[in-house]
Amino acid sequence: MSAANPSPFDLLLPYQRDWVLDDSRFKIWLKSRQIGGSLAASFEVVADAIATGSDWIILSAGERQALEFMEKVHRVGQIFCDGIEQKTGKPYRPETKASQIRFPNGARILALPANASTARGYSANLVLDEFAFHENPEEIWRAVYPIITNPLRGELKLRVISTPAGMNNKFYELWNDAPDFKRHKTSVYDAVEQGLGLNIDELRDNLADPDGWAQEFECQFMEHAAQVFPMDLIRTVEDPAASFGPYETRTPNPLFVGIDIGRRKDLTVAWTLERVAGILWTREILILENTPFPEQEAILAERVAGARYIAIDSTGMGGPISEHLAKRLGDYKLEAVNFTNDRKRELFSRAKKAFQSQKVRIPNDAKLRDDLASIQRIVTLQGLVKFIAGRTRDGHADRATALALAMHAAEKIPEGIGISEQSPIRVGENRRRHRPMRTRFRKALNL
Repeated sequence: MSAANPSPFDLLLPYQRDWVLDDSRFKIWLKSRQIGGSLAASFEVVADAIATGSDWIILSAGERQALEFMEKVHRVGQIFCDGIEQKTGKPYRPETKASQIRFPNGARILALPANASTARGYSANLVLDEFAFHENPEEIWRAVYPIITNPLRGELKLRVISTPAGMNNKFYELWNDAPDFKRHKTSVYDAVEQGLGLNIDELRDNLADPDGWAQEFECQFMEHAAQVFPMDLIRTVEDPAASFGPYETRTPNPLFVGIDIGRRKDLTVAWTLERVAGILWTREILILENTPFPEQEAILAERVAGARYIAIDSTGMGGPISEHLAKRLGDYKLEAVNFTNDRKRELFSRAKKAFQSQKVRIPNDAKLRDDLASIQRIVTLQGLVKFIAGRTRDGHADRATALALAMHAAEKIPEGIGISEQSPIRVGENRRRHRPMRTRFRKALNL
């Protein structure tokens, strides 16, 4: 097109255009996070749907991811439709819903959370988005491949896109062994070299996890990776009686708070649990985004004043806030937790056991579900066991970390221990006044 009528593809970077313009029937893309992979995939499916009238199905790892993918499809669809209107002078308006779009030529694009039943229910071109993170990818693959390759259904196309997630999954197998796939690989370094405006050093420093960086951004396959909290397990502890808050602080039951302090783009999350008859019920999930640290401290102090015990992230920028709160509340009531790899393993392993034994209840919410599901237990090529989580626009598993800290706090006050009957300390009270209670607490825990 001329400069006066630019092509929509001019909006893409070279590696994105390479993907979109590759018309191979089978394609697979091993890609870094945060490089615009979903945007490029959206350009291809929209362009093909408008040009050929063919339907496309996008199967994403979860409901939220499917809706996020469709947000990009809607934006790209608008770009193409505006271009058609300018060229023809006639209206070209699609019908849109949250999870689908239908163009005037009848072509439909639909995004859904992945499962084998969904995959069997459609005959269309297919995108498997973040396939390494799908639940039961083997079942999904067995369901979709006969549809795609059935000659009676036409020359349907298949796109498999993902960041790596270990070597023990179908995506790794396809990347290494599938003979008919055209392969694309884009690390974060490739993307930046080709024009992506991303500060690699800042991103790597914020992640502060070399193995997580290698997997999420350098496209390296770790030896083994698995979800700590599978979706099926998460759903077993969801309960409509669990709440995002606000909650009643005047309760005879002990309250426990876990606080994950956000770093730059991450969220600060304070998760409050109430122990009722041995079950830890979620009473509030307070989320602070883009909040200055002095304001965070004031807000958090109000939340933790009535808690029986608090566990707070003291890593990096969490250090100053945890120190200030400890001075105000006392170390018999608050533990500052430094996130070493061993401590992560302890926290998330304990949390998983609580899920498995049905000792905790959480709200039914897609963001919470995806946040928990993002945590992976990986085994590096050197045999080290690590816990990592991908960074998304919704944070860096901040909600899941706050929940694990809250459950850690609850472990500090076993059910029935005398301290749970004491009146909670109020922010700003003289710490000397509470030394007898502090002594009783230490004796109770054999410290």
